Amino acid sequence: MTSIRRGYIDNVYGQMHYRLAGGPSASANPPLLCLHQTPKSGWDFEPLMPNLGADRVVAAPDTPGYGGSDAPPAPVLIGDYAEAMIRFMDDMTAAGVVPAGPFDVIGYHTGSATATDMANRWPERVRRVILLGLAAYDAETRAQKLATIGRFAGPAPDASNVIAFWNLLESMHDPRVDLAWKHASLIECLRPGDKLPWGFISIYKYDFLANLRALRQKTLVLAPEDDLWVVTRAVAPIIPNATCVELRGAAHGLFKVEPDRICGIIRDFLAA
Repeated sequence: MTSIRRGYIDNVYGQMHYRLAGGPSASANPPLLCLHQTPKSGWDFEPLMPNLGADRVVAAPDTPGYGGSDAPPAPVLIGDYAEAMIRFMDDMTAAGVVPAGPFDVIGYHTGSATATDMANRWPERVRRVILLGLAAYDAETRAQKLATIGRFAGPAPDASNVIAFWNLLESMHDPRVDLAWKHASLIECLRPGDKLPWGFISIYKYDFLANLRALRQKTLVLAPEDDLWVVTRAVAPIIPNATCVELRGAAHGLFKVEPDRICGIIRDFLAA
């Protein structure tokens, strides 16, 4: 088990905040890049990082505009997030923090789209791909979701947005997570303020289905019973060279309540 360190590095839109774990033998395996869901941060991966970092470098940056990372001046596309993340890996390698060479990537919800885009655009850099939750919709459904993006309310004078978001999260939480975790999760979700929906905008503008069909790397799809359970199981078979593992009974917060199980699945896939 290794500790988690935090830092900042200059990136496309200013400073990017990241979490890093890696033990004495960390250079023995390809690094693992962890890309979080909207509207969270690399905080999502903290329960997994000490375990996975025992024999590899594990990096969990905050997507631009989320967590501690500076935001773009306006909403951007999944491709822009992918470019920010490939630069992050380049710069971390140049700084001697991350070993050179191909790396593996795990994406959670919005992060799964960014991971897919990276894998398709830089196949020589991305070795293996793990996707948790696939918000992969047809063009009509994506247009409908974009049209209702206002449902993600921004800051309100009476803090009603806080209550509304708490209730939304409660409807999606794994029933096993404790109150302290839920509180910390809410804080991470609210940090972007009125920029909270930008990640959702990016994924609803992204042709995820076409990009999943184009994937050529060995891919592991993790399908917990969360809000993307139905679409993830329906879409996973279109991915070439992919294996889907259903995580029945698990939902948001699964890294917190089942870290050993999740780490075991990830380790087996990366080592196979």
